[in-house]
Amino acid sequence: MASLDFEQEKTAFRKYYESNREHFVEAKNAYIRIISSLIKRFDAGEVTKIEGRVKDKEECIKKFHRKYQSKLEADEQPYEIKDFISDLIGIRIVCLYEDQISELSELLQRHFKILDVTDKISAVESTEDSFGYKGLHMDLTLNDEMASLPKYLPYLDCSFEVQIRSLIQDAWSVLDHK
Repeated sequence: MASLDFEQEKTAFRKYYESNREHFVEAKNAYIRIISSLIKRFDAGEVTKIEGRVKDKEECIKKFHRKYQSKLEADEQPYEIKDFISDLIGIRIVCLYEDQISELSELLQRHFKILDVTDKISAVESTEDSFGYKGLHMDLTLNDEMASLPKYLPYLDCSFEVQIRSLIQDAWSVLDHK
């Protein structure tokens, strides 16, 4: 049950994470298979890498603390940490060229339900200093058609974030994070 007690919510989140970790890994693997299949079936250009991860539970807690906790507590709004972590499951698609990003985005938008989109390409390019992390982030979940298929029913509760980058953007991101 949601509360304003950060220690209680950290404990609850850790229990939730540990009891569902294998499920998250299975969902990540299923999403990678689906996306790989879509890219091949619709010949969406050369993709150099599709990989995924389940975010570390302590990183999830740190992100919640950094981005959401203060505002929620100031507004006296009870919370559960799990409701604020949209990138618990993350998939990265690296394509050869930057102009493929929009094509891949459109492909995913046709086959998944979009929860949110963050265009870090336009955000960086609109500043005077056009260096920095670039990529397109999309929070997705199964669309109604996939959600009706028995093989995907176990993943109805697992939204995920997809990051689409060009090979150059991916290399810059690796360097930038170092």
